[in-house]
Amino acid sequence: MSEPTATTSAPGVDQPDASWVHVAEMKDLARRKRKQVDVAGCPIALFLVDDEVFAIDDICIHQERSLSKGTLLNGQVICPGHQWKFDPRTGQPEDQDGCQATYAVQVTEEGAILVAPEPVTPRQATTNESSTHPVGR
Repeated sequence: MSEPTATTSAPGVDQPDASWVHVAEMKDLARRKRKQVDVAGCPIALFLVDDEVFAIDDICIHQERSLSKGTLLNGQVICPGHQWKFDPRTGQPEDQDGCQATYAVQVTEEGAILVAPEPVTPRQATTNESSTHPVGR
């Protein structure tokens, strides 16, 4: 496998020591633009937005629904539970508190998608019906 060439992560984030995990291929995201993968036992949702791949915690901070089963519309991830909207670049919900954990992503020239096992931004539970999902992972 060649060195990763294209990187998508939170702005200003550098993770040179991350042990990247190969989770999918670009062709896996081509049609549906979203996919659930597993990184170190943690469900992660991949989203393809404007030809960039983003990775966020797949379990919604609000009602613990799988975000990868939601809708991707106008660059926003819409939770299938109560239709909360999240920015897959930052993990931030629209008009709500809390934050989905985000993960650094690299895509190789061959189209392999690699995800760092540790979050770039931590999960922050919402104060609105806070979930029981462990904070930070």
